[in-house]
Amino acid sequence: MKKKDRTLNVFSVSALDLFASAMGTFILIAIVLFPYYLKTETATAQVKQNAAKIEKIKKRAAQAKAAVEKAKREAAQAKAEAKKAKKEAAKAKKRAGGVMQAPKPGAPKTLKFAKGCWRTDPFKHSPTHTPGVSQYCFDKDGKGNMIFYRDSKQETCGSFATIRRDGDVLRIDDSDSRCVRAGKDAGAWYADHLVCRTNAGGVVICQGESKIGAKVDRWRVRLYRQ
Repeated sequence: MKKKDRTLNVFSVSALDLFASAMGTFILIAIVLFPYYLKTETATAQVKQNAAKIEKIKKRAAQAKAAVEKAKREAAQAKAEAKKAKKEAAKAKKRAGGVMQAPKPGAPKTLKFAKGCWRTDPFKHSPTHTPGVSQYCFDKDGKGNMIFYRDSKQETCGSFATIRRDGDVLRIDDSDSRCVRAGKDAGAWYADHLVCRTNAGGVVICQGESKIGAKVDRWRVRLYRQ
């Protein structure tokens, strides 16, 4: 009887077939992936280029943000300056040119609102007179003076004046005096008397009156702060 061969042969045909199949699969995968290996350097360069672009975009975004913040600060400053200018303009208007308005209902019955100097609209005492303007200046108690002037004739008249409240009516009175024209006496000044009431818009309108013997002259004016 022939004795069986018990030697293990690792290089059998089956083993070689397995190795050949594995190597073939590896070669096939390598061939498929081979084009991508060639692109590694290009991809790396593209990544670096994209990173540089991103940093550039971030830098521009930061600059834009800084510009926006600066614009906001400048706008806020301009707004504050405009508000301040508006406030100053309102104060200036009140100091010069603001028409006299009566105190609000319920306000204390004082004459503090009339403190300072006021000028009238240009007016004529009568149709035959040359137009002129009166200026009144009062203290907090309503005492002061009046100056009437006609620029066209270089004529000025002055006297003491008072303002007082009679209920809802304001009464402004000056006194008889003298006038001066071009440095010389220009005759008598007969006192003006103004009765002032508030219209629907809150503006003080004054009815003026002056008497010379039996003659009475009348006119209407408003008062503006000097």
